[in-house]
Amino acid sequence: MNAISPVCLTDLAPALRWHRPSDLTPFLRHSRLVDGWWRSVPLPRVLDIAGTAWLAHNLALLAAEYWEHLPIGEFLPPLLASSVDVDDIAEPVRGAVLATAGSWEALVTASPAEMKTWAFTEECGRIEVIGAAAWRAVQPFGGDEGRTPLPSPALIIEAVRTIAHWLPDTAPEHVRRALGYLSTATGAEDEAPPALPPEVAGGPGEPPQSAASRAIRTLRALRAQHAEEKAAGEAAPPPAPPRPEPSAAPAAPPAASGAPEPAGPTGPELGAHPLVDLIEELLRGWSPLERTVAAQRLFSAEPISIRLLADQISTDIREIRAAQRSVEERLLRWLASPDGEPIGRHMRELSDRLGAATTIDQLINAHPDHPVDVPSLNAPLWRVVITFFTDRRMHNGWLVADDPERLRWQTREMLGDAPTLADAGVRLGRIGIRQQSLRAWLLSTPGIEIRDGRVILDPSLPPQEGPAPAPARSELVDAPSATASGLPIRRRPGTPPPAAAQQASRPAAAAPPGPGVASSPRCFRAPDGRWWHRVDIGADHLNGAPVTVPPGYATHLGLQPGRLLCLTAPGADLLVLVWRDQAAFDSLRPLLRRLSAQPGDRVFITVDGDRLEARRLPAAELGGNGPTGRALHLIGYTAPAPAEEALRIISRRISEEDADPAAPVPDPQELIDRLARRGDDDIAEELRQSLFAPH
Repeated sequence: MNAISPVCLTDLAPALRWHRPSDLTPFLRHSRLVDGWWRSVPLPRVLDIAGTAWLAHNLALLAAEYWEHLPIGEFLPPLLASSVDVDDIAEPVRGAVLATAGSWEALVTASPAEMKTWAFTEECGRIEVIGAAAWRAVQPFGGDEGRTPLPSPALIIEAVRTIAHWLPDTAPEHVRRALGYLSTATGAEDEAPPALPPEVAGGPGEPPQSAASRAIRTLRALRAQHAEEKAAGEAAPPPAPPRPEPSAAPAAPPAASGAPEPAGPTGPELGAHPLVDLIEELLRGWSPLERTVAAQRLFSAEPISIRLLADQISTDIREIRAAQRSVEERLLRWLASPDGEPIGRHMRELSDRLGAATTIDQLINAHPDHPVDVPSLNAPLWRVVITFFTDRRMHNGWLVADDPERLRWQTREMLGDAPTLADAGVRLGRIGIRQQSLRAWLLSTPGIEIRDGRVILDPSLPPQEGPAPAPARSELVDAPSATASGLPIRRRPGTPPPAAAQQASRPAAAAPPGPGVASSPRCFRAPDGRWWHRVDIGADHLNGAPVTVPPGYATHLGLQPGRLLCLTAPGADLLVLVWRDQAAFDSLRPLLRRLSAQPGDRVFITVDGDRLEARRLPAAELGGNGPTGRALHLIGYTAPAPAEEALRIISRRISEEDADPAAPVPDPQELIDRLARRGDDDIAEELRQSLFAPH
């Protein structure tokens, strides 16, 4: 197309014509285009100025944000008349289309809402695929009729921004000019849209944050830095000084008062790294001593002892202990609050993305913010991320979410028939080994090698024994002296000292077993084998008060004294179960609000992995059916049942083992005594009234 076309963007995407300009502006604003350009400026001119990649990517974001219900071909009608051979699409979009839609025709007739159910990989998600289709619709107006493989504009923009972010200060000037050309041609130099589509926010059934959005924040800081350096005519600022060794005094945290802070090494520019900014904002509200404790004990690769820290900063040990307790409680409250929700969401996305085993390099590269230092800690964000993980630990360079020996045993068990590498990836995906970790995981597993595209087990190795019992999934810390990645949560008085804690952190714990879940009050076993715990809701719970759970139930979940367990509740709310003097949820308020719970309601909770499920029995439904019905309600059973069947049901619900269907009816008095010993006096009293009251 050599002549200027009068076609505007609203002709290409008619839906834009009827939408509010204020909604479109955040996506389509460009520093070199007039306001409302989509109604008046010819498309070839737009593409000359902004670039095909920029426009196609933002059309993909708009389609996912406001026209999720429309098939892509109806949002961009020229696509319905186009025919694209899937082989002409560049990777990784080609593989994603083949694995999901299967063909170009199926892709353009699908809506963004339908694509939520497609099994995208983290390498290429929904926005990348929609952007590739939008590129096809826009491309002819840029004078290119598709002589090259169809790319993904989101991945092009990400590539340019990533190169810009990591370009060394010593790069030659002609490299900088080339990067500047790419940034201008692709639109990567412009600010990113402030609103993002649902999968970036972690929508259900979708991959975590898209690849493009992960790199989208970096360019603004780079541009400001380069402009400042050019204006000053100075060389790049010297790198931040290395982190002091434990034997050196820790860097003094910023003053807690409102006085200006002394000049020092500058941190990342505000806004360039949102996750770093979030942690830094939290820490800046702490006292200098609290920040020192956080840097030296909570988020350090090698936490130092309280006594050594006290000597270094000339502070009483009791003050440091008090500061540590304060820090722990602040962290717990913050993680459960709306302010900490982005970190909770980030941790959930990371867990899903990294799978059951990942290397530190993969963790560092999983987000542009991870290698950036948190100024108040003088440590990179990825160190903080490791600390926040509640379900995985370091082992020989791998961050694993299960017992590593168990995971490697499972790996060998699943690959005994010399499968292809692709088949091995499918099988190991069932135990959480992601594709990006597959080859490294296989090569690091003793007795496995990859030969001619197949995974071969070494026949000379003796048969492997079965896996050892899995360790408690809730361990956030072993002890400061026993791990390089733990958050040293306050230990309950009377628990073993650090030396004993090291031994207790091994698979065979030395601590004697506590009460079991079957003997714990308000704990009931469902027919599927899961144990549910009943919470009787009061007004204080609705206001955010802690909710205690029996020690037996906490132990059943894998929790131990002095440790915590972070759980994902319905609606992706983060709930924290912590065992200080007693085991308790820090607060159930987000869950209770979501359930519309009222005082007097009963909420039954169960935990599967790191996910919490809940069921509410409203107070209005608790009456009726006499004492027997009320007793059944107290165990979460809502159907009416005669007295003998009620005894069988209650007996089964408080037993570890499945009852024999042919077993006789339990002795009523014996069952009442069992309930009383568990602490379920309310159920026992209802049964007494039902069975022994005069008729």
